[in-house]
Amino acid sequence: MAEKQHKYDAGKILLDVSRAVNSSLDPDEVGRIVLRESRKAMGSDHASLFLVDDKSGHFILAGADGFSEDEMDNIKLLSGWEMINDHLLKNKESLVVNDVHKDAIFKDEKLPSSGEEFPMESFLAVPLETRGKVVGALMISNRERPGHAFTDEDKDLLMAMSNNIAIALLNARLYSRMKNLFLSTITSLTRAIDAKDSYTSGHSERVMKYAVAIGKEMKFDEEFLENLRLSSLLHDIGKIGVKESILMKPAKLLGYERRQMRMHPSIGARIIETMDDSRIIQRGILEHHERFDGKGYPNHLKGEQISIEARIISVADVFDALTTDRPYQQGDLRDKVFQKIKDEASSQFDPRVVSAFVDSYNKNPDIWNC
Repeated sequence: MAEKQHKYDAGKILLDVSRAVNSSLDPDEVGRIVLRESRKAMGSDHASLFLVDDKSGHFILAGADGFSEDEMDNIKLLSGWEMINDHLLKNKESLVVNDVHKDAIFKDEKLPSSGEEFPMESFLAVPLETRGKVVGALMISNRERPGHAFTDEDKDLLMAMSNNIAIALLNARLYSRMKNLFLSTITSLTRAIDAKDSYTSGHSERVMKYAVAIGKEMKFDEEFLENLRLSSLLHDIGKIGVKESILMKPAKLLGYERRQMRMHPSIGARIIETMDDSRIIQRGILEHHERFDGKGYPNHLKGEQISIEARIISVADVFDALTTDRPYQQGDLRDKVFQKIKDEASSQFDPRVVSAFVDSYNKNPDIWNC
């Protein structure tokens, strides 16, 4: 007798799904990948992802794929169904419903909408569990499909997929929390540094915002922008090693004072060199006062010898410095500074960065007029 043929190559599907969902640590991107890969693996019309809300302990819709705009309101109702919570959260069991119009549970449930309004005929939902805790639920569903019913094989495959999916979602959440904590700590540190000089309060955060705006205009990917965000936020960290009398002097600096101030990029680079992967952000800090024509400091680098991060930070730093009141100068009007930076392309600044700055300034005035 011939062996029964399975409609899935389960091993290949599980490997493909595992690779896909672990390819990112961004929670939103992981969610999109989960929905896409689930629909693809199961050949379903829709996929929905629910995450457990820490406060209520109930499911909250985190994303859906395959539904029309009109259908989305009804999908949101699923998170409030007690029977979904009971089966998936409390009992940690999967739930298969092959005809929502005839299923007894649905007929008894008091819902804001009737069965006829459901954008699905059948669905299969599984809990997403890790470390003994349900962190969410994954549902695949179909519109009316005569003769189609979700099977035990479907359930087994989706349950197997759910293990990798739950771990990927948990890792993304943890990474996001750690990243936010790290950024909060770094922001607090830079605010403390900026506070040494009341005239530069908020300078580091504004430079970060301007630098990221330029980086986005240059179409850099999210990983580059994350490193740019850190190096621009920390670009002046070396000022922690400069005397306050120099930082707050209400006049132009003398030769010795200027030499002391010019040490801050090198001091900053040394401060962060013990951080993991610090090399990625170190050059942006060390080189943000280099000039495209080679007349900058501390190492008189020229052109593309200067890291692209530093070339971007340089424009952002100068824009904020010239538009902010300092002890020795009144801030210039933004349009005047805008023209100054344009005029310095190819001498002080990388012309490609200046071009992106100009485009961002014109397209997104709200970013540059705060």
